[in-house]
Amino acid sequence: MTVGLPTEIKPQECRVALLPDGVTALTRAGCPIVVQQGAGRAAGFGDEAYAVAGATLVETADEVYAAADLLVKVKEPLEEEYPRLRPAQTLFCYLHSETRPRLLEVLLRAKTTAIAFENVVDEAGGFPLLAPMSIVAGQQAVLQGLQFLCNHRGGRGISLVPYPGLPRPCVLVLGGGTAGEAAARVAAGLGAEVLVFELNEQRLRYLRCHLPPNVTVLHQPSNNLADFLPRADMVIHTTTIPAHSRRFLISRPMLKSMRPGSVIVDVTANVLGAIETVTRHTTHADPIYVVDDI
Repeated sequence: MTVGLPTEIKPQECRVALLPDGVTALTRAGCPIVVQQGAGRAAGFGDEAYAVAGATLVETADEVYAAADLLVKVKEPLEEEYPRLRPAQTLFCYLHSETRPRLLEVLLRAKTTAIAFENVVDEAGGFPLLAPMSIVAGQQAVLQGLQFLCNHRGGRGISLVPYPGLPRPCVLVLGGGTAGEAAARVAAGLGAEVLVFELNEQRLRYLRCHLPPNVTVLHQPSNNLADFLPRADMVIHTTTIPAHSRRFLISRPMLKSMRPGSVIVDVTANVLGAIETVTRHTTHADPIYVVDDI
């Protein structure tokens, strides 16, 4: 079985799905590896490292797709990559196909076997390939969002790091899973007052035992989220409410109770999912939009 590693082409995607050490392990097991030149450069791994590890370097993505029985990527194929997909080929990457119906149609038509990183479940019922990305996403939700609390970026003009004599900033985290826990830890580490809303009783008990003392874990819906929104400087959403569910945790009218310049960071990013005003995806190049001063 030949494994192919193409260069990621999604904007601002600098990760690589297979490291040189992984190439070494696979080639020693007798598995040929084809790597597109530059595939690991943005992540800090040059072509020479892959060549030394035993990979065959090729110039184009077309060559990788043509040679590979198993394609390993980080992110889902983009439209320009669709024509390269073929039958009897397996694609292994983060797919998020539930929000990309066009991609699902393409995969079915191409008769490509697709395995989503985010749907791989271990014997304990955990998601071992999704968890690392969820940790990073939760951490970055706070670190990326806090800059937009600055008044020169349109925010309230506050810092999540508390200053003597000023009220402690408040962060609401919706969902206490892997991403929510990571977000709560970072916000608490900065010194903010953190409120985590979680539904699962077992997870509630875990979080209450393991999160820092400046984190309060609340059961939802026993506690009405609307009562806490006026206190929030930042809201971070991490639940798995699907797109177009119309089960809004935060509806547009609820924004009126929030202070102008407050920030909502939606990690899940399901359009019209838990947050009514999440109507499109953003990018690092164009990360925010404003609705009713939020």
